[in-house]
Amino acid sequence: MTIFGRPVFYGWVVVVAAFMAQFVTVGVQTSVAAVFAPEFIEEFGWSRTQFFAADSLGQALLMVVGFMLGPRIDRFGARPIMLTAAAVCIPSIFLMSQVQEYWHFLLVRGVFMVTSASVAGFLVVSIAVSKWFVVKRGQALGWTSMGVSMAGFFWPTFTAGVLIEPLGWRTSWMVLSACLAAILIPSAMLMRRRPEDHGMLPDGGTAQLTQDQIRSSQHDEDTSLTRGEALRTTCFYLIVLIFGISVVGIFAILLNGVLFLREHGFTSVEAAAAVAAFSLMSMITKPPWGWLLDKFDTRVVGFASFALGAFGFILVIQAAPSGDWWLIAGALAVMGFGIGGNIPIQDMFWAEYFGRRYLGAVRSVGFPIAMGINAITPLAVALSYDMIGTYDYAFYTCAVFWAGSALLCLMLRLPAKRQAPLAELVRRVTQLISPDRHPTARATPQKRSSA
Repeated sequence: MTIFGRPVFYGWVVVVAAFMAQFVTVGVQTSVAAVFAPEFIEEFGWSRTQFFAADSLGQALLMVVGFMLGPRIDRFGARPIMLTAAAVCIPSIFLMSQVQEYWHFLLVRGVFMVTSASVAGFLVVSIAVSKWFVVKRGQALGWTSMGVSMAGFFWPTFTAGVLIEPLGWRTSWMVLSACLAAILIPSAMLMRRRPEDHGMLPDGGTAQLTQDQIRSSQHDEDTSLTRGEALRTTCFYLIVLIFGISVVGIFAILLNGVLFLREHGFTSVEAAAAVAAFSLMSMITKPPWGWLLDKFDTRVVGFASFALGAFGFILVIQAAPSGDWWLIAGALAVMGFGIGGNIPIQDMFWAEYFGRRYLGAVRSVGFPIAMGINAITPLAVALSYDMIGTYDYAFYTCAVFWAGSALLCLMLRLPAKRQAPLAELVRRVTQLISPDRHPTARATPQKRSSA
């Protein structure tokens, strides 16, 4: 396709569509939860455990939904699944404005809203992007995942200051449902299953790629692991564990960050702005993380991201009692720097270790396990506060989980089927020894193998 007379690879259109889909679905599902929580707790007298139980219910349902949808993403692509999820999500967000009883809240938010928003967003779009890129996959996933962080930066302050304060929380949900419809439906319509369906190759086709890059794309396709093959590898279970326990920290800060800061004397606006600093740093560092993923060993990049995130968590806990907004915003920014790599690194691990051909089917097996861990998070963090009266213990636990994920990254090894053939390894070694003299070493250098 061409834009302003210049040829543009359609994979980048898929990246933009995925960015926008995650921006709006994560925004209305997760990012605004902490802003609405005080309104519901004050009006209905619910505990924090009751409020966040709906999120746990939705995450638990995703265990079943994700398992069933994985192979269908491979077969049909993201577009029909996203449109179906939008048909459920849009009215469910509107119905949030009509909640009167607790069971209304559990049904609308827990059963319909959280589940459908997750399906329309992160469950499918990263798989779609991974099928369009191989050599430039890290960059593509980095730009795509910026939508998640931009949601955390934009939606809480917009919802608190522009919607809830002048309009009230009920009208705010109506406006958010319209925002979701206006952004999600066009984004879904732009999605396409895979480049081969349209006579193209991943990353841009033969005109834009070197012979080495074309071989890398073909190698990725030929060595993709089926669901059964993936389940027989150790790395499958390590990746599930790494991102199952690490995402606990993300949910903890996104869902409870505003409440945590309000407990330390910050106003709702100040707390939302400080959490926005976390999301802003997470957003702007995603492309650099993606670039690093294309250039260096994914395991090392993952270790650096998780270790920095764990350090940031500890800084946040220590800075909050000071009451200094700039100090807590800086601590959250450090944490956001580390967490910024989480989504592109996770997506890169799955695609790099198992290939793109059966990616939906493979990820859908690990997805229920990760969702099982995620389902406990909102309830466990809120219950910890209700029982102990502080978020500190829960947040320190999250820091330990992130440190554990950092160490587990270094234990990963590529499945034998995915390892580079001997001839390719010889070429890479020769390139390192004498890159200027050896004729076989003059091709475009590729990312170092994780074997």
